[in-house]
Amino acid sequence: MKIINSIFLLILIFTTACGYQALNNLDGYNFVINKYELTGDKKINFILEKNFKRFQLNDINGPKLNILGESKKNISILSKDPSGNVTNYNIEISIEINVFENQKQIDSIFFSENTSYDNLNSKFELKQYENILLKDLTNQIILKINNRINSL
Repeated sequence: MKIINSIFLLILIFTTACGYQALNNLDGYNFVINKYELTGDKKINFILEKNFKRFQLNDINGPKLNILGESKKNISILSKDPSGNVTNYNIEISIEINVFENQKQIDSIFFSENTSYDNLNSKFELKQYENILLKDLTNQIILKINNRINSL
């Protein structure tokens, strides 16, 4: 029991002393999303939708915005070995967001992120890894989108 208490105390000291702040916190954002419509890749749109829903529940007196978004995923082959087997892929996620306030477009945002990765022997593992990359790249873009909308 002493060990658990001392570990908890150390974690508490380190997290409060290092200036830790939650990145995904809504406190710094001063806008509300009334409505959003998304087209394109379903997996990317699912992640975007979770983000936008958080701002629908926001009870701040900031601007009330409507969002139109389009997402795309492109997986391309970067290199092959001499026998023609794929060795490297590139995944690119691009998201275009149009922001409206009172039915007037106030901004158009385009962000793109990409990364390359090696082929795996197991196609199941390769698909799982691609899904992890897709989620990570989309979350990077979401942070940029939220900051851009907040600066309007």
